[in-house]
Amino acid sequence: MNTENLVIGICDDDLNDLEQIRQALCKCMKILEEEHVTVKGYQSSEKLYEESKQIKFHLLFLDLEMPGENGFELAERLHVLNSEIAIIFVSNHENMVFDSFEYIPMWFVRKSSLERDLLKAVKKYVQTVRKVLIRYRAKEGMEQRWVQMGDVLFIEGSGHNLMMKMIGQEQYQIYGSLKIMEKKFSPLGFVRIHKNYLVNARYVKEVGARYVRLTEGTELDIGKNRRKQIIQLLESHQYGRRVY
Repeated sequence: MNTENLVIGICDDDLNDLEQIRQALCKCMKILEEEHVTVKGYQSSEKLYEESKQIKFHLLFLDLEMPGENGFELAERLHVLNSEIAIIFVSNHENMVFDSFEYIPMWFVRKSSLERDLLKAVKKYVQTVRKVLIRYRAKEGMEQRWVQMGDVLFIEGSGHNLMMKMIGQEQYQIYGSLKIMEKKFSPLGFVRIHKNYLVNARYVKEVGARYVRLTEGTELDIGKNRRKQIIQLLESHQYGRRVY
């Protein structure tokens, strides 16, 4: 989906756990159709820290319980090197999730629910941080730019003319099929609610009998007799802000 290479680091002092996280992560990337990915594993927090001075990591999975320096301490040092690194903590102890909040992690993965939690975590990262290259109509012809999918409210389709509406006032007229867009962006949290609308689940506030209301007030029609299916699809993304 994205030609920019995604560099991911994993740090866990237990070799078996490290390999399990790596394998689960590879499965997630296949599900999300992310092809340009580099995954590097480390059993030493110090080695990861030193290599972070040379390698631009986008996403890090840090075990919380490691000898010497724990995941919290490592995260604090890594953020000094690169404040844009997205960090996801991994642990066997679910009670530690509350202690992790002060380090502003993107997610918390339980080893007891590794594959399930990892998929949620990577989905969130892909949607909020990853970008796609779009070609859009401008006054002087066609132009192109990178767009963060987390900033897209919804895509409206009319034939092969699509309008991508952003969280601000920006909008881009692009060409293509909404059906293809649905297949491409559904792993990123987008839900088809109508033959003409593909919406970003994170911005859905309410599902009425015949409409979906977004957080900024826009109301969009939903397909006839599709309310139950739409709610199920939205719940699968679990953003927790919707009112039904």
